[in-house]
Amino acid sequence: MKPMDRRTRKTKEILTHIFIDLLKKHPIEKITVKELCDLADINRSTFYIHYHDIYELLEDVENNCLREIDHLISTISCHDFPPEQVTKMILEYIYQRKELLSLFILKMNEHAFWQQIDKKLFVLFRQKIIRNYQIPKEMPADELDDTILFLISGFYAIYRKWLIQNCQEDIDILVQRTTRLSQICLGHLLTCQHS
Repeated sequence: MKPMDRRTRKTKEILTHIFIDLLKKHPIEKITVKELCDLADINRSTFYIHYHDIYELLEDVENNCLREIDHLISTISCHDFPPEQVTKMILEYIYQRKELLSLFILKMNEHAFWQQIDKKLFVLFRQKIIRNYQIPKEMPADELDDTILFLISGFYAIYRKWLIQNCQEDIDILVQRTTRLSQICLGHLLTCQHS
């Protein structure tokens, strides 16, 4: 992929920033290229150099976010971080991108976007659980997968609540709570299966 020049990157950053501000106030179908360009102080022709329409801009914003998440997951996967550190890294990313993630999760309900994140988290959780826990040999693969899906749903609910509350609760407290809950859940499920 050809690297983006500075002017293109700057233009896209401005468009993205204003687009996110507009999404906070209006549904996407109410946002026009004209309004976006007026606020960004650029010509419409400049917008169309980069994007076909507003929905392509949204797709670009989502893809950039997914690339960031891929990078985070890759970093976590390549290291043997303890569960608390993994949770903290995820929460710190959510905090840094809370404005955008709040829009996706609370206002726009972007199912396709979240399905992609669910798949990425599933692979990460599976890898970490297999590495850090003694999985009973008799445990069927689909039961392990269901356990991972159950955990991801729990984390998702807690992170969603945190976003709704504008990430006000201290990250370290949330890390301790979610790590403890996941360890209790995993420990119990694996022990029950083993006995």
